[in-house]
Amino acid sequence: MWKAVALLSLLLVLPLQAQPAPQWAQIEQVEVKARPGPAVWHLTRGNSEVWLLGTVGVMPKDLDWNKDYLSELLDGARAILMPPKADVGLVDIAWFLLMHGGELSLPRGQTLEAGLAEPLRTRFVATRNAVSDDAGDYATDIPIRAAIRLQQDMMKKADLTGREPNETIADLARRKHIAIKPVTQFAAMDAVRDILKLSPEQQRACLAEAVEDVDWSLAHAGKAARAWAVGDIKGVRANYSESRLGNCVMAAVHAFGDMDARNIADTGAAIDAALNQPGKTIAVVGMRQLLKRGGVLERLQAMHVTIEGPAG
Repeated sequence: MWKAVALLSLLLVLPLQAQPAPQWAQIEQVEVKARPGPAVWHLTRGNSEVWLLGTVGVMPKDLDWNKDYLSELLDGARAILMPPKADVGLVDIAWFLLMHGGELSLPRGQTLEAGLAEPLRTRFVATRNAVSDDAGDYATDIPIRAAIRLQQDMMKKADLTGREPNETIADLARRKHIAIKPVTQFAAMDAVRDILKLSPEQQRACLAEAVEDVDWSLAHAGKAARAWAVGDIKGVRANYSESRLGNCVMAAVHAFGDMDARNIADTGAAIDAALNQPGKTIAVVGMRQLLKRGGVLERLQAMHVTIEGPAG
């Protein structure tokens, strides 16, 4: 059950593919070479440079992509800036489950499906059956727990991972003795606790959005990742979008929405600070935070940072 808590706290930093598409910034230039790699943006100021690598959130575990390209990009870097990190420890999770674990299940005698009106009940059952072999796992879940369980089961069914490419980047950095740090750390447990304060109606609304997320991801997550692997930004945009579940939670739990805005601002500020230091820095940024209107690249453009790319 601790995975549910962790996933809740990471809704902002690991958005799943979903509908509808974000309002993308008008920043698009794609150049790739033989055996291309993921798209990167090159930022410069004086004798400083930052290479931005956008990521798509989840990808097939067996995805073949050009890791040598990434290894070469890291050569000579003084530091790598990773995405914002939720400050959720094992003590926090243990405390949460001790105090609130029972709230993730419905009261005795109630079932999830009985509380869902049509057509949500039919849509939920069809999606659940597409990703899970055990309907009983969901039987007494509160709707928001079922929404998260759907996401977890979808990732297992489609053999997706949210750990890449960050694990590969961190491993390469350690081998090359490059400093690694997140652009910021944020406290998430208060926001996670607030999720349990959502009314049944709000939870059912978010469950409906999770069903849309899962259906979209089953069809598009692999396509988005394969486009990402070769620097095809148009292909990424066509198959990647914001999480409906994440947006639903952010709209209902203001702490999450505030956290998202702060993370984007902190990412832009960290990159700006890196450009004030000599040498080369690598920054890893989620594609949504990077390219959306008001996102990281638009903020950097407003600072009059020189931006080139992507270059393959």
